[in-house]
Amino acid sequence: MTSQKTSLSRRLSNGIWPELAERMTTALPSYAEPPPERQIFVNRTLRMESIQFVGFDLDWTLADYRRLPLERLTFELAVDRLIQENDYPETIRNCSFRPDFPRRGLLIDKESGTVLRMSRHRFINLAYQGRQRLDRHQLKQLYRYEPVQPASDRFYHVDSLFELPEANLYAELIELTKDQQETRLPSPRGIFDDLRQAIDWVHAHGALKQRVVADLPRYLHRDPELALALARLALGGRRLFLLTNSDRAYAEAISSYLLDDLLPGLDSWQEFFDLIVVGAGKPEFFSRRQPFRQLANGGEVVAEVDTPEWLGTYEGGCLEGLMGLIGGPGESVLYVGDHIYGDIVSSKLESTWRTALIVRELEEEIRQRSDLAARLDEGIALRHRLAHLGHQMDHLRDLLFVTEGSSHQLESATDSLEQIKERLESVTSEHRQLLGREARWSGKLDTSFNPYWGPFFKQGTSKTRFASQLETYACLYTSRVSNFAYYGSNRYFRVPWDPMMHELDLGPEAEI
Repeated sequence: MTSQKTSLSRRLSNGIWPELAERMTTALPSYAEPPPERQIFVNRTLRMESIQFVGFDLDWTLADYRRLPLERLTFELAVDRLIQENDYPETIRNCSFRPDFPRRGLLIDKESGTVLRMSRHRFINLAYQGRQRLDRHQLKQLYRYEPVQPASDRFYHVDSLFELPEANLYAELIELTKDQQETRLPSPRGIFDDLRQAIDWVHAHGALKQRVVADLPRYLHRDPELALALARLALGGRRLFLLTNSDRAYAEAISSYLLDDLLPGLDSWQEFFDLIVVGAGKPEFFSRRQPFRQLANGGEVVAEVDTPEWLGTYEGGCLEGLMGLIGGPGESVLYVGDHIYGDIVSSKLESTWRTALIVRELEEEIRQRSDLAARLDEGIALRHRLAHLGHQMDHLRDLLFVTEGSSHQLESATDSLEQIKERLESVTSEHRQLLGREARWSGKLDTSFNPYWGPFFKQGTSKTRFASQLETYACLYTSRVSNFAYYGSNRYFRVPWDPMMHELDLGPEAEI
C-alpha cells in the first residue's frame, strides 16, 4: 500500500501557493553570505543542479538534540544498567558527569583503558587513563614501539555524539579501578564490553527514547529554518528522502515535533519527504542485500519488496534496492548525515553518492578561532622564527664540525672558530627560550579551546584523524541542516583553493 500523500517536490514544481511564497520571501535569509559559523564548507566541488535526490539521516542531523540534558540522561541510565544487570557496586554512582571531557574523533583503547586522540598520521600525543593525563614516557611505552592500528579490535572509535557519555563514563570507571580495595571492577576490556552493552540497551530498549519523547522541548531544539531549508532544497522537482536507523514510532515523534505546521500548507512532517526509510541499519544498509518491509500507517508490515516506491514508508532495505528506485547514477544523490563512518565513509565506499557531514561542533570552534585570532597569529610567527633559528643552528653545527676537524684554520674562512662557537651559543640560547615560549603559548591556547583536548580539528600543527576523514569523505560539511536555507537550490559549491604545502606563501621571516 502506497501513501496517497502528494510529493513536496511536485507541489513546489507546480507553483508555490501564495502563503508559502510569502513565508519563503520574508523568512529565507538574504542573498548575502551567512555568518562564518553557519556557512557550508566545500572539500569537493559540487553542482547542486546535478543533484536530483537529497537524503537525510535523522538523529543529530535533522534532529538537533540539546546535548547536555541528553548526555546526562544517557550517563545516568547506563550507570543504573551496570548496577542492576552487571552487579557493579553502588559506588559507581560517584562517577562524575564531565561533558567537556568526551568529544567525537577520540578512540578508546580497550587494552590499556585509555581514551586518546590520534592525528591523521596515526600519531598519539594525548591520552587519559581515567582522569590522569599520560606523560611522554607513558605514551612512548604504549604507542611508540609498534604501529598503531586504529581499525583493530583493540580500539573503539567515538564517531557519534550519542557516544560521548560512553567515553565519559568509561574514563570514570577506569579511574575507580585504581583503588580496587574500595571498588572491584573488571579489566579495562571487560569494563568496555559491559558498558557497550549497557549503552546499546539504553538506546534500544531502555527508557531513553521514552523520556525524550515525553519531554521533547527539554531534549530537542526546534529550528524554524529547518523546514525552509528542506523546501528550498526541493525546488525544481528535487526529491527528498529520510534514511534513518531509528524505529518508526520514534522517528515519527521526533520528526513531527521538528516539522509539523512550520510552513503553511504543510501540516505533517511526512509531506516533506518523497520516501521514508526507518530502521535502516546503517552502515550495513550500504553493503548488504535485504528487502524493504513496507509499512502501513499503523506501523505494521504489509509487504516485502526489493525495490521501494516513491511516497511510501519502509523499514530495513539496502542501497541496491534504493538505487533501483532512483534509476540514475549515484552522483545524482546527496546524502546528509552526522556519523562520520555510518553515514559518510560507508556511503562513499559502497556508492558514488555525494556526501555532506553535519558537524555540530563547528559553530563553537569557529567562534573560538575568531576570538583567539591574535593568539593564533602569534603562534604562527613563533613557529616561523623557530624554523629559521633551527636552520641557522644546523648550518653552524656543520660549520663548527668542519672547522674543528681541519688541521689548520682555513684561509678562506670568514669567521674564526671562537666566533662560530659564540654565534652557535647565541642562536641556541634564543632557540631554547623560544621553545619554552612556544610551549607555554600552545598550552594556554589548547585550554582556551578545551581543557582536555584543545582544538577540535587539530592536534598540534597536524589535523586530527576525524578532520582527515572529514576532508577525504565529505564533499560538504556544515554545522546544521538549516544552513542550506542560506543557499540557492542550484548553488555551485566550489573549492576555492586546495593547496599543497609547497604552494603556500610562507612569506619572509615573521617578526616576534
